[in-house]
Formats: sequence, C-alpha cells, structure tokens
Amino acid sequence: MSAVRHWLTLTLGCALAAACANPQPSVAPIAIPAAAAGSSGASGSSVAETAQPSSIGAPTMRPDATAEATVARALSYVSRLRELDATEPVKGRVITRDEMVSRVEHSLDTEIPPAVVKASGEILFALGTVPASFDYRLGLLQVMRSELLGFYEPHEKTMFIGADVRGQELDATLWHELVHALQDQHYGLEKLLDFQDDAGDWQGAVHALAEGDATSAMLDALFADKHVRAPDLPDKMMNLQNALSAGSVEGVPAIIKRSVVAPYLDGLSFVNALRRRGGWPAVTAAWQRLPASTEQVLHLDKYDAHEAPEPLPPLVASSSAPTQAVYSDVYGEQTLRILFEEWMPGRAAREAASGWAGDRLTSYSDGDRTSVAWRIRYDNEAAALNGLHAFARGVLAPEDQTTDASGRLSEFVSAADAERATRTGHVCRERHTRGPFAVLRHGRELGVILGPFRRNSQSAVSEGQCSAALGWAAALFTQPKAAH
Repeated sequence: MSAVRHWLTLTLGCALAAACANPQPSVAPIAIPAAAAGSSGASGSSVAETAQPSSIGAPTMRPDATAEATVARALSYVSRLRELDATEPVKGRVITRDEMVSRVEHSLDTEIPPAVVKASGEILFALGTVPASFDYRLGLLQVMRSELLGFYEPHEKTMFIGADVRGQELDATLWHELVHALQDQHYGLEKLLDFQDDAGDWQGAVHALAEGDATSAMLDALFADKHVRAPDLPDKMMNLQNALSAGSVEGVPAIIKRSVVAPYLDGLSFVNALRRRGGWPAVTAAWQRLPASTEQVLHLDKYDAHEAPEPLPPLVASSSAPTQAVYSDVYGEQTLRILFEEWMPGRAAREAASGWAGDRLTSYSDGDRTSVAWRIRYDNEAAALNGLHAFARGVLAPEDQTTDASGRLSEFVSAADAERATRTGHVCRERHTRGPFAVLRHGRELGVILGPFRRNSQSAVSEGQCSAALGWAAALFTQPKAAH
C-alpha cells in the first residue's frame, strides 16, 4: 500500500488543482497574476483550442508548437518564482483524458510490480478498510480518470496537459507540475521516484517534499497579486479532502482518498515551515539532505535532530499461515496515521501515530490465501501503549460496519472500550471474512497479525484463529536485531 500510494500521488501531480486553484483563504478571491496569465494560456482558454492532441501510441509525437510555447513561458515564470533556474527546456504535449489514463495505466502496470499492487489491495482488505468487492488496481485508475488534469513525466521530460483543462486550473497545473520538472533537473526526481523495494516510507518522505515544494510555489503564484506567499497562509487553508468527494471518485474508499491528499498537506506544512525560517534556500537545502522518513516530514524538530528510523529485521513466517513473502516494506508514521484516521478522530490518530520509531510489514500469500505480519517500534513504552489502544479501536470495530457520506465509520469504538480490551497487553478478534486481527504489545513494540484468509473474486473467508495469530505476533519479537 505504501509504495503504490506514493506512486499514485506523484502520478496525479496536481490532479487536485481545482482545489489548489480555488482554496478557501481568509482573503478575497484573486485574479491570476498578469505576468503568469500570459505564460499559461489563461483568460478562460485552453491550450487544446489551438493545438491538436498528441497520439499516445506513436513512437515519436509530433511537435506541438502552442503547447511547447505555453510550457516554456510557464517554466520561465515558475523558475523565477521558485528561485531555481531551469537547466533545459521541458517539452509540452496536449493529450485527451483517455490518453492520460492510458499512460497512467501503462505506468502502473510497468513501474510497480504486479505482486506489490495485488498485495497492497489485500493488506487494505485485511485491515478492514475496503470491502471484499473492492479492486485496488481499478480503484486507483478510477481516481486517475476522475481527477487527472496534467502531469510532468520525468522519463520523457515532458509536460502532458489535459485537452479540456483551461483557465485557473491550467495555470495551477502548469505551475505545480513544472516545479516537479525543476526538481527533476536539479535533484534527479526520476531516480528518486523509481520503485524501490523496502523503501516505502523513505520515498513517502521524498514525495511529501516534492509535493510540498510544488504546492508552495503554486500558491505563491496564485496569490501573487495580493502580495501573499504560501508561508503567510494557514497550513490548513486548503480542504483538499473535499476535492476527492465528488464525481466518480465517490466510490473509492476514504483511506485511499486520504492517502492521495496526505503528501500535499504534510509536504506543504513541512516546506512552508522551512521557508518561514530560511526562504527558498532552506527548501533547496532539504533536497540536499532529504528527510529520512515521513516522521521527519511531520516533525520538523526530528528532521533538525537527524532522528533516523530504527531498522527492523525481516519478519518470520508462521507455519499456520501462508509462508511465501510477496511484499515487504516500511510503512512509516504517515501511513500509520492515515490508517488510524479510519478508526478515530484526526487529532487522536496523529497522537497515536507519533512516537513511531520504525516498522516492517510483510504480506504472505500462497495463491488466494493471504496473511500479514507487521512489527512496529515506538520511541518508548507509553507511545507503544497508545498505539495498542489505537489498533484496538480497529480490532473491535464491527466487520463491514456502515460508513458515513465521507466513507468513514459511522461510529468509532470509544477510547475507553479500547483501553479495557487491552488490559492484558493484547487484543484479538476473529473475523468471518478477513481472519483474526491480533495486536500484542511487548515493551515499546507492537506485533500485528492479520489473517490468514482466503479471498477471490467471488468470496472471502477466514482461515485462522486468535490463538495462532497471537502466537505468531509474539514470535515477531524473538528475531535477531537488524544489521546497521
């Protein structure tokens, strides 16, 4: 889940440009800056009105003079704004929404191992956050089709613009995406974005920096006529969650929507904090010393202190469950918080995820049988106990409970009930379709076991019991320490 969702957010680029371009600030709505309006084809027109869409399947695409000129002017503007010189031109192409989705589908199928995509969907199901009928890959593509406006493609050094994008959405998309182009030119964004095994949390931190950098610069442009900069605005100004609540994306589970939004909001807070104390040079310096984890993005003091995540060794399989490891990763504090938000209010979720020190999750499969093991280490025992209580609220939540209009549980398990259920240091519930959900605390660590269960396109059924799950959770703590 972690690796795929970070691919999703950067493939989307400023898919949320409608919300970015129309935030809810404390100042009146503004006009697009005159210097920028000419650079991005604003004034209500779209690039496609004078340019023909490119052919996605062609080995080489015909030059698109209007798109090239539009991108060149926007790149010049955003380069000055971001205080980062462009080292080479960026190609511009106009394509239809169908062509964009086809490109993204090809990217998903070729850049992320299919086993990782499948395992990510199984993990979401095992956690109880998506229904048995949900197809993870199709859900990702549904978000793409609904929200995608344009994107910078590092492999081709090209800015792809949606043929139906115009006005302020076009401006916001160009400004945001061309900052990614500058990042690629200066910091090698292409290599940083390539899928890497066991690097989900680190790539999540890089993605948050990239999105925060691009969003902060884009907001500078949007508010330039008001002489307002992004760091002057409240961090919670944009309600990007609402940008994913309409249209065909309504059928996508809430946890995926939050995953899409998180790098923008968390990254923006991180970048704006850097800018408040050192301007754009402080952001440039962060690209020279990348955050080591999403924990560092969420807590600037931990970035300043170089507080590195604690590595954990490979997890041991259980003889009572599938033993073939198909996906292993470090999920990190941001993913942990996004998960906890499924089971409790946002503030409580942030508190329960803070204190994270390291983790390792592994998904096992033998055909249509799946089980998941997750070892999480906290800074201290008090933080681990808080994490145990948070997981208990998920364990105790009724299976396939009704959700509200936002896709979240209509009623949370209370904190008091979670504390009572974990007085023995563990909690487990046997679920009919997902198998046992077990959590065990050992000092400042948690062991989490999900399943085993058997799931196919027609049904899902449990194939495990709490006794075996708790025994497996205890075995996670007996492994040798990871090599540094």
